[in-house]
Amino acid sequence: MSAFDLIETILFALSAFTVAYHLFYSILGGMTKRSDKYTQSRKKHRFAIVIPSYKDDEYILKAVQSFLQQDYPIDCFDIIVVSEQMQPSTNARLAEFPITLMQANFKGKGTKMKSVKAAIKQLPDGLYDMVLVMNADNVVNPDFLDQMNNTYASGSNAVQAHRIRKERSNHATMLNAISDEINNCIYRSGHVNVGLSSSLNGSGMAFDFAWIKSIVDQLNDEDDEKAIEALLLRDRMYVDYMDHVYVYATRKESRNKFYKQRGNWIKSHYHSLFSNILHLPGAIFSGNFDYADRILNWMTFPRTILLIVMGLMGVLSSSYNWMDGLKWWALLLALLFSMAFATPDYLVDKQFNKAIKAIPGMGIGMILSALGIIKKEKAEA
Repeated sequence: MSAFDLIETILFALSAFTVAYHLFYSILGGMTKRSDKYTQSRKKHRFAIVIPSYKDDEYILKAVQSFLQQDYPIDCFDIIVVSEQMQPSTNARLAEFPITLMQANFKGKGTKMKSVKAAIKQLPDGLYDMVLVMNADNVVNPDFLDQMNNTYASGSNAVQAHRIRKERSNHATMLNAISDEINNCIYRSGHVNVGLSSSLNGSGMAFDFAWIKSIVDQLNDEDDEKAIEALLLRDRMYVDYMDHVYVYATRKESRNKFYKQRGNWIKSHYHSLFSNILHLPGAIFSGNFDYADRILNWMTFPRTILLIVMGLMGVLSSSYNWMDGLKWWALLLALLFSMAFATPDYLVDKQFNKAIKAIPGMGIGMILSALGIIKKEKAEA
């Protein structure tokens, strides 16, 4: 067996596993939609709503206002905004609202997790039932907290709401919207439909207050929601997914931010894999299949890398032996089917068609951007 054949065999095995994983959960998520809503709870639990805001002057005021307009007792929730490098005028306007404003002055580079940790650590023990983590560009419907309260009252100690990208005016934001909904279908609806935990997506996440307070020191400043996911699943805490409870993301994305975001997601994906892979045998033999499934998920290729690998190997294999290339093109078709099946109808419009046509160009741009980052890092070294 030649070196090329060995590499192709390994890449095909990993790609086939990834496509099978996507296809299985996309069908489960797309064919079966949960219509059940939890019973209205008489008890109104207390929420701490943490909103990190880094230079988000354009969005933060609307985010705060959407929570102040909740159909929920005002004395049953507190809003904590962690302001970092925002304009004095924005901070002054925020100070007029009935919220807690933390003006962060972190040493070194600030991160979202650093802001979340700082907010949670200063919350008094026993004052709240749940901590809700939002992004600064998120707005919600007036019944959002009421729906979250019903879910918590039913026994769910970790909850992920359904994030929808409201801003879809350019190719980058449209592709983000498509990606989010594919993830909602595969990693959230598909999983909860078979009794497994939903994954977290970084906003619209709610956690039992006592639990998140107890593990906050285990989180590193550079971590993201995947680190919280791993701790939840190690503790065998089920993550519920509320498909009918919406969080609207309003942020506008440029192509450069799109490229950077994809790069960060890929780094986070493999950091999670290497941080948890040694726990896989223990998770399987102890019957913690939720955790085992999540580690297997992190063993799959991120979709961005998968598309590049399959396209490149399809071309190379076809040029070497066109019969060998057929298996790659069949795998690519299966992946595209799973993605199409997971994409909701409301996204399929003229902007969708334009964004799909822009994928090859944006894919090349992302590769060039990554190469530029590598060169920059080498120069700095």
